[in-house]
Amino acid sequence: MINTTSKKQIPFKVSARTARLIGRENIATSKGAIIELVKNGYDADSKISIVYFDNKFSVLHNEISSLFYDDLRNQIKNHYLKLIKNISINAHIEIFEKEKFEFEQLLSQIYIQNKLGNFVLDSRTNEDSIKKLQQYLSKLATLYLIDSGEGMTLDIIEKNWMVIGTDNKHENYVTKSGRIKAGAKGIGRFALDKLGNHCEMVTIYNPSYHKNSIIDNAAGYIWRVNWADFEGTSKTIDNVNAELFPLKEANFKEYIEQLLPKSIINQLDKNINLKFGTILKISNLRETWTDYYVNQVYDDLEALVPPKETGDFQIYLFSSLTPDKYGSIPSVLCDDFDYKIIAKADNSQNIKIKIIRNEYDVDKIPPDFFNRENLTKYPFRLEDFQKGEWNLQKTFSQLMPGYEDVDKEGIFKLIGEFEFSFYFLKKQKSPDAEKFFHKDSSLRFRKDWLAKFGGIKLFRDNFRVRPYGEVKDVAFDWLGLGMRKAASPAGIGKKEGGYRVEPDNITGAISISRLANINFEDKSSREGLQENKTFLIFKQLIISLINIFEEDRAYIAREMVDYDNQKYSEKRTREEAEKIAQRIYEESKKSQKNNNANLSDNNSDQQEKFILAELNAKKDDEIERLREEQKLLRGMASGGIVLAAFTHDLSNLSNQLESRVNKIKTLLQNKIPEDDYEKEEERKNPYILLDRMKSQDLKMKNWLNFSLGAARKDKRKRNQLYLSRYFQDFKNDWKIVLEERAIELDIKDIANINLRMFEIDMDSIFNNLIINSFTAFTNSKASRDRVINIKTKEILNEIYIIYQDNGPGLSKDILKPEDVFKPLFTTKRHPDSGEEIGTGLGMWIIKSVVEENDGSVRLLYPNEGFCLEVKLPAKYKR
Repeated sequence: MINTTSKKQIPFKVSARTARLIGRENIATSKGAIIELVKNGYDADSKISIVYFDNKFSVLHNEISSLFYDDLRNQIKNHYLKLIKNISINAHIEIFEKEKFEFEQLLSQIYIQNKLGNFVLDSRTNEDSIKKLQQYLSKLATLYLIDSGEGMTLDIIEKNWMVIGTDNKHENYVTKSGRIKAGAKGIGRFALDKLGNHCEMVTIYNPSYHKNSIIDNAAGYIWRVNWADFEGTSKTIDNVNAELFPLKEANFKEYIEQLLPKSIINQLDKNINLKFGTILKISNLRETWTDYYVNQVYDDLEALVPPKETGDFQIYLFSSLTPDKYGSIPSVLCDDFDYKIIAKADNSQNIKIKIIRNEYDVDKIPPDFFNRENLTKYPFRLEDFQKGEWNLQKTFSQLMPGYEDVDKEGIFKLIGEFEFSFYFLKKQKSPDAEKFFHKDSSLRFRKDWLAKFGGIKLFRDNFRVRPYGEVKDVAFDWLGLGMRKAASPAGIGKKEGGYRVEPDNITGAISISRLANINFEDKSSREGLQENKTFLIFKQLIISLINIFEEDRAYIAREMVDYDNQKYSEKRTREEAEKIAQRIYEESKKSQKNNNANLSDNNSDQQEKFILAELNAKKDDEIERLREEQKLLRGMASGGIVLAAFTHDLSNLSNQLESRVNKIKTLLQNKIPEDDYEKEEERKNPYILLDRMKSQDLKMKNWLNFSLGAARKDKRKRNQLYLSRYFQDFKNDWKIVLEERAIELDIKDIANINLRMFEIDMDSIFNNLIINSFTAFTNSKASRDRVINIKTKEILNEIYIIYQDNGPGLSKDILKPEDVFKPLFTTKRHPDSGEEIGTGLGMWIIKSVVEENDGSVRLLYPNEGFCLEVKLPAKYKR
């Protein structure tokens, strides 16, 4: 019994380490942390956000001037004077004085003055001293984030800023000026911990913004925190404090002018009111901010807001290391494109779509092109091409036909309003540009532009949701357009269709809102949205919108290809034939001159015709051979389709095989105990017979699982393959067969490598190889242990997979070992009739699959057995 009279309420306690988990370990990158703090300025109704890296003296240079050297020594002196001034504990003062002395000593030891008076790094300096100096130099850097927003009162600092996970922005999500706040979880301020160990905030509040807030006599506040205070054993967060100092009088503009060089002040918009706002000063930075990393932040901020003219929020970035390099960050606009889609969805699941064609030079298209039957209706008429755009309206259900019939949760209704702008830009000139009547464009500019701004970005309330569409990030192709293209690699003008756009040739922006799309929830890491069902269906809608562009472009391309073939194909063929004939004629004339000067021109013509006829006959033979291969592959594919059709029934049978013998034994034991058969012969003992049946059932179950697994859909997707895990699963799949045949599969030398590849492709390679090894071991007369060894390694951006067995190796009767890779080549024959019984496709499939993945195969020749090297480029590695 529970004694409820002695019930006690006990509170939760939060470890001080939580701050580190929320900030330093939860926020993925320092770039992401800066963006979170810029969002705070936006949420405070600021017109500007200034990111200033004071990093002039924090980077180790190979050579510096004597003036820079003197300035650096003064910077070190002033840095430690400020630290000592703010510290009252003598022990800490001694630590800083010792650190300052070691810093100055390192500087004088590592830098030596040359004949020109400059200071250069001493080449004799050891690596540890260099690293130590770099660590000290990084402490001289300071990061400032400045906004001109509403500022914070004491009431807001205590009840919102100092409360972890505050719901202030969740409940009050609209600012005074009508902005939808970008933050919501109340943990953005912990991004400060990700950036540096110390933070000082100066905030001057605007009284007109805070009429309902408790205001004291202070004009603003200085808030300081040392994130190291949150570390330590058994420390709870309520025992950690920040320092707060009131400012009786404060001039925000003067604070900014003291911090920023005049050259930066002059670049700021003069119309911005700098009377109120917040300054975040982050010191003892956790990273060394060289220009390379500052430039990355600039690129990220450049794509932070949607690509349109807003004029409502201006971001600046400056760096004292490169004072002339950065400044105002412009909004990025794409005005050079081949195709553009603008789509706007409403709450009733209707989407208005505009398709803008900018790829075709209409003046170059012959008028009779538009007389074709397929070009007499909207939107493919001449007047539609001249207008350059067309419109349509679709519902979500029309974009994804059939989904609504199985949608029991009403997902379409949960998606809400959104806008989508999509751009397609060719990076390379098509060899058939004239056939497709393409406009001339600056392809070099496009290539550079896409390298920086490519990808489909997701924006919520005018701020980018990272990392979707981020260049050089795994989430660049978050819609899976690359895998989609790989599954259907058809060309633009293919008659059967199937054209899919490449993710590297597109850019775009999707705009959602916290108000209209409430089911799109943030991940706690601030890196993306939760992959719930609503978001997954939303992604499919976006892909369906992209497909409208693909179908429009492919439809036009097919018509242009067909038009070109009908009008110019015969002429081009004749011209090409004339060129060939002329070349043969010239070569023939040379031959006549050397061998038989009296040979008539008539004989020369006959020779040309003979050569052309011979080439044509060879081509016919090649086509016939490929047709035969296609028939075989079609037959094999049909077998796979039949297997897939009975997958459900076979899966049920597999499940029954596991338990049916045990059930029979249980029923039998209730009637006849097993002990009654102890003296009986094995062939008359039903329990022994059942055990043998169980062993056979286990083999059958293993083969069924293997066959069903080979037909799984996920094996036909290009996924991340971890080779160690793949080969372990591979070994498990073949375990029973290997044990039956007393074969050891050695995979202990599989390196920790991963690559991006269809799993079914890997199966095609290694299932064929292991089957060949089984046959080889069966035919071998040797009595040694049977071993198959698979090794992997990576050398110079190439992944090598070595497969080797110790069987008899390739037959010595094969004069050209490389012939094993030819289709239909086999050495398997029926023992009685001598007929070929192998398909002759195994090794050909292996070679074809590897080459399709831009790799190569090579036979190796060990002292015994068979050995094959599979080489794949590391471009598939992620």
